[in-house]
Amino acid sequence: MRKLTLRSLLILLISATTMAEEGMPLEGVKQETAYFLSSSIPEKTLVPLLKSAQIKQIPVYFNGLIDNSMEKTARYLLNLIQKYQVAGIQIDPLRFDYYGITQVPALVKRCGNTFDVVYGSLALDEGLTQITRHGACRVE
Repeated sequence: MRKLTLRSLLILLISATTMAEEGMPLEGVKQETAYFLSSSIPEKTLVPLLKSAQIKQIPVYFNGLIDNSMEKTARYLLNLIQKYQVAGIQIDPLRFDYYGITQVPALVKRCGNTFDVVYGSLALDEGLTQITRHGACRVE
């Protein structure tokens, strides 16, 4: 894994913020699975959730900056990345708004013009199974 510095992480965060401000074309997305988490989740709970999403190649989204500080957020993410070798965390408040996510953890699966949301710290496999069996995005 490439070693990240605080400066490169700040640049990455600025880039992600700029993309979010420019507007991500979520209306054009037809299929998506996404995991919504937060720095407010205790680290001992958060890390297994991040690792699980990484194994399943499901992108992880945080809503915004810690204390509205780019530097604090970059330091927090850099610590997670270096200490636990996790990747794929993005900051995207637009996705939170689009899917109406008001609490985390939240697993979203979008299929066409509809989507399902499963809340709680259950295993990703279980959440995906619940959607597949009972959700609007279930497999027919």
